[in-house]
Amino acid sequence: MKDSCREFIDALIQISTEMQAAYQETSDYWSPDEPPVTTLFAALGDRIAENFQKEKADINHRIFQLIEAAMTSDDDNLVTAVATGLIEALIARVSQEEPMRRRILSVLGEQSRKHAEIWLAG
Repeated sequence: MKDSCREFIDALIQISTEMQAAYQETSDYWSPDEPPVTTLFAALGDRIAENFQKEKADINHRIFQLIEAAMTSDDDNLVTAVATGLIEALIARVSQEEPMRRRILSVLGEQSRKHAEIWLAG
């Protein structure tokens, strides 16, 4: 796994115990190997969607700030992993729930939202 992806995951799991749990469950499933980056990021995106309404607003805010920072990074590997793993899984999870999809889209940063909307239009 590239250093930037590792740093992103480390920052994300520091924000939320739910993110830490999703990371641990995915890592345990793939053990002794490392999970594929896109698979790991998709698991994190799924967990964000699952817990969005239950999570405290400040935690959600920090998570979505971190996602946007990754999406605006100069590191193509990180941008690709976040876009095709985390954001696409997050949006796929809420795509059939219009109110939830609108809420998620409203808290995504500009680049994250742009990718989500293109993917939804797909």
